[in-house]
Amino acid sequence: MDRLIPDIPRLYTGIAEWLGCMTVLIICPRKYSNIIFAIISACALALQCAFLMITRDAPSGLAWIACMAAAVFIMFGFITVSSSISLKLSAYCTAVAFLFAECAAAFEWQLHTWFSFTAWFNKAASVILLVLVYGLVFFTAYRTMKNQLTAEYLSRLTDRDAWTAVLIAVITFAFSNISFYLDNTPFSSQVMVDIFTIRTLVDICGLAILYIFQNRLSELTAQKELASLRYVLNSQYEQYRYYRESEEMLYMLQHDLKHQIEGLRGLDNEEMRSQWIDLMEDKLDEWSIPHRTGNPVFDTILAAKLRKARTLDIRITCVVNGALLDMLHVTDICTIFGNAIDNAMESVAQIKEPERRLIHISVSSQKNFIFISVANILKTEILEKDGSLLTTKADKKNHGYGMKGIKYVVDKYGGNVSYRIDKGWFELNILIPCIS
Repeated sequence: MDRLIPDIPRLYTGIAEWLGCMTVLIICPRKYSNIIFAIISACALALQCAFLMITRDAPSGLAWIACMAAAVFIMFGFITVSSSISLKLSAYCTAVAFLFAECAAAFEWQLHTWFSFTAWFNKAASVILLVLVYGLVFFTAYRTMKNQLTAEYLSRLTDRDAWTAVLIAVITFAFSNISFYLDNTPFSSQVMVDIFTIRTLVDICGLAILYIFQNRLSELTAQKELASLRYVLNSQYEQYRYYRESEEMLYMLQHDLKHQIEGLRGLDNEEMRSQWIDLMEDKLDEWSIPHRTGNPVFDTILAAKLRKARTLDIRITCVVNGALLDMLHVTDICTIFGNAIDNAMESVAQIKEPERRLIHISVSSQKNFIFISVANILKTEILEKDGSLLTTKADKKNHGYGMKGIKYVVDKYGGNVSYRIDKGWFELNILIPCIS
């Protein structure tokens, strides 16, 4: 292999990786004040560059790959220590920062190699080129990531999304540097200039793939937001209709009760009087307004579901500390309880005996977790595959997304979704860590 043209100086690589981390940290929420962050950043720059300089003579192959993996780990540590995001999001941001760093270093050295054959290109010109190219790449990175790595976007990233970004970075790095550890493949070269070209083009393609991936995630997030917003609006309208009907019915009952009370006063038969009173109580219970739980979003959902449940002869009991749900986003509350209650109602509606159409909802605090349980009596056996519930509906193509939506939301908060079947009851249990 032609080694007459030197490869990227390790110092340049270290600076690029540090700038990639800094670009991410400017956007993401940080733990410390500006002074402390500046000290940590200076230490990270010194460590990043020093490590790469010390290991610059590492032979090609596994040793070189191990050194690069260690450099990425330093980037991960810098982002994790400095930011207030989770480890999952730190891994995602590290992958993004690493891809931009690789692209910046490769692109700069590609131009450096090209201009090095000219007479006017000296050390001063080399430094100016470095500043211009790195400035352009990381300014572009900042502008791009500022619109994509928003708090809303990061809050909705799942483990799968994070690992996908990491995989994109790993594959891009592997193919862009394949000639350094495998020089006899259809994708590698033995000419140094060609190696630089391959590396630059593959890094740019990797960034393009990552950009498309992030845009797709943003589109899916927007679609989920729109669907959840529609659900909220529909729930609010249902609540309005419910309370309007309840208000009118209570007014009618109030007017009717005056006449019934006069009738009761003149009734001598104690048994008939008792039956009459029981009938009046049943009517009042039928149109009573649900108790406030402390969370208006949950109350909106519950009111609409109770109205529907009465038409299906379904009884819903509820023991909910609504204040615990304040940490959840409005759309997430709708997704969890809307889907869970709908699934439970669809299940018990198939039961012939009305007295067995029972659903119980509870929200309580267990140590540092929010515990949510939605339980219902079962009619048929629950189907599952590979630990996941399967829909029992005939239209399997367009159903079964309710449970997936719940898991998607709960996973975002670092929680857990489980279920159990006990004595003919199906219990959907959700644990979500409390955010202090």
